[in-house]
Amino acid sequence: MESLLLVFAKTPVLGKVKSRLAETLGEEKTLWVYQQLLAKTEAVLQQTFSKVVVFYAGQSAHDFKGCFKDFPKKPQMGTDLGKRMSNAFEWGFAQGFPKVMGIGTDLWDLDPGTIEGALSALDATKVVLGPAKDGGYYLIGMREFYPQLFENKTWSGPEVLKDTLADLQSERVALLEEKSDIDSYKDLVLHLDLLTRLNQYFDEGKN
Repeated sequence: MESLLLVFAKTPVLGKVKSRLAETLGEEKTLWVYQQLLAKTEAVLQQTFSKVVVFYAGQSAHDFKGCFKDFPKKPQMGTDLGKRMSNAFEWGFAQGFPKVMGIGTDLWDLDPGTIEGALSALDATKVVLGPAKDGGYYLIGMREFYPQLFENKTWSGPEVLKDTLADLQSERVALLEEKSDIDSYKDLVLHLDLLTRLNQYFDEGKN
């Protein structure tokens, strides 16, 4: 049976995405950046061979408009990020998938090799993590369900990866290349191509 890739995404609604980035850019430019991240994520996923399901936070899947149109969508369920991720992974394994991975939509330098490398790593280990520069992770995958990985974490804090690895002391864990999520303006400036496109788009009157 093929592997399952869970995508955790917010619906692209003005004022509802990336609040830290919006503090610097404003809501309209932030929404544009988020839409580019969604499009980049979708383009990469179109090149993978995994089964993809989008678990979304927001009022309606219709708010994605044309984005992720080829992938089924399910609402996230849970009171915090950990519970929502846990419920999605538990659902995935209940469908019988031998490998379940989860990613967000904050990674501008996501590429098919990242996904393929993570899947390959799970052939030899039970858990794979993609470390993020902010102390979290941009990818998590496993061959069996570990609910403890989603419990007792300060989500969006700098200790998430460290605390997750502490839960896995007795397991072999594969770590991917460290990458930078785009959560704030200081993250955005690390990706000059995206920042340049943003400035050009708004300087040219959004044409």
